Amino acid sequence: MLTRSAPLKRSAMKPWRRKAPTAAERRHLDRVAQMGCLVCGQPSTVHHVTSDGYKRLPRTHERIVPLCPRHHMIQFGPHESVEALGHAGFRETYDIDLLAVAKGLWEGGI
Repeated sequence: MLTRSAPLKRSAMKPWRRKAPTAAERRHLDRVAQMGCLVCGQPSTVHHVTSDGYKRLPRTHERIVPLCPRHHMIQFGPHESVEALGHAGFRETYDIDLLAVAKGLWEGGI
């Protein structure tokens, strides 16, 4: 049996929480989730754009794009997905600037 000599400090164990989406962000998430994949048009999941291809950007519900599992997640598309290629590699491979598309979707222009 293991015993602990001192209790764990709560300050060292802060829970990791994401901010809940606002009503406008929720509507945007729902609208983008209904779109087809940017690459192939298949049913999509929502991908949060967290890079401009060179630097990391904070995660926000405003910067999202529709990607199917194959083009989104590494376990479904190890040589085709944004998770495998990174944002710069994805742009180079598919000639799609995810950040520009996400901004356009949020502003309602695309």
